[in-house]
Amino acid sequence: MKAKELWASRFRFPTAIGALDCSHVKIEKPNLHGEEYINRKGEVTLNVQATCNAMYVFTSVDVSWPGSVHDSRIWKNSDVREVMRRTQNIFLIADQGYGIEPWLMTPYREPVNIDVKKAYNKLLSKERVVIEQCFGQIKRRFPILKYCFRVKLTNVLDIIVACIILHNIAKALQDPDFEGSDEDQHGAMLLVGMRKIMTTYVSAVRKCVKF
Repeated sequence: MKAKELWASRFRFPTAIGALDCSHVKIEKPNLHGEEYINRKGEVTLNVQATCNAMYVFTSVDVSWPGSVHDSRIWKNSDVREVMRRTQNIFLIADQGYGIEPWLMTPYREPVNIDVKKAYNKLLSKERVVIEQCFGQIKRRFPILKYCFRVKLTNVLDIIVACIILHNIAKALQDPDFEGSDEDQHGAMLLVGMRKIMTTYVSAVRKCVKF
């Protein structure tokens, strides 16, 4: 099913194909240009941009930006924006941190006494939350994304991308999501889930590749 048809089957926002947002991942302060990684909350982070579809599957990710960079700047310099710019009759939805574009729908700012605009904002906000839920699911599935990475920056980038890929594999395998925030309750489930995903993934690769 095409992305637009998939979105329409689960949500109401017309011609949308997915949602866009950024999420911060804590890291140790790099020796080179370390100040650039300090975000507005004073934390040392990477600002990770991602998009997802209606099935909570990530459809793009950009892990190349330090925490001080604003979400909108990352978007304006992203490959996915260039792809969307060349495509007609589809768009992503995002929050008010981004500027509206033909390929990106964002909320009206302070739509006072205009029912149509308020209804638009309400629907967009309700459906845009899918990307926030997607980030929440992956951070519960892989708790390392919620805490501070203590490895080299180049390794951090690879690990984040690997988590994105494994999350999508888990979705394809219909592996249960980890809802809630009780880490003690889900600790054992996380390990079991990771082993299951990796075992299935390795098995699938071995069927396609002759060792």
